Amino acid sequence: MRLDSLPTLGDSGLMLRPIELTDVPSWYRYLAMPHVIEHTSWNLNSADDLEPIIRLSNTEDLNSAIRFAIVERSTNMLVGTIGFPFISMIHRTAELAYDLHPDYWGEGIASLCSRALIAWIMTEHEFIRVQATVLDTNLRSVRVLKKIGFELEGHLKKYRIVRGEPRDYLMFSVTN
Repeated sequence: MRLDSLPTLGDSGLMLRPIELTDVPSWYRYLAMPHVIEHTSWNLNSADDLEPIIRLSNTEDLNSAIRFAIVERSTNMLVGTIGFPFISMIHRTAELAYDLHPDYWGEGIASLCSRALIAWIMTEHEFIRVQATVLDTNLRSVRVLKKIGFELEGHLKKYRIVRGEPRDYLMFSVTN
């Protein structure tokens, strides 16, 4: 699966496009804010840490990560990113992840983009499951996932090391 077609966001004034290396400075600027990453697993030391993520995304490898930039249509200004950092073509499953600049929190952008991306991968690419793992303290993302139809599957104890500490996560999914 590659990016033959892109998910669309209607007349929202936003669009999704493949993330590019030119997005790194804007992306890092908001990911460097402590309150933005507080309830996430991001652990960045510099903007250089984002370049491999972009280089490994959107490649010809069918199981490679897919990541889109969420941009304002009129200015191409980066609002956030969304995509699937983990994909299994053989099982037709993917894991959803997103982040937004805090100036855009609470505007429904995560919900809008997530719905579009899930519809795109399930309809055009015949995936059967999209999951999301969320730190158990990330109440904003829990609300977004529930709002767009994800169901809580369980509590994953000490699932990932986050900034040196084992942390609990919640597993959500939506299936086709």
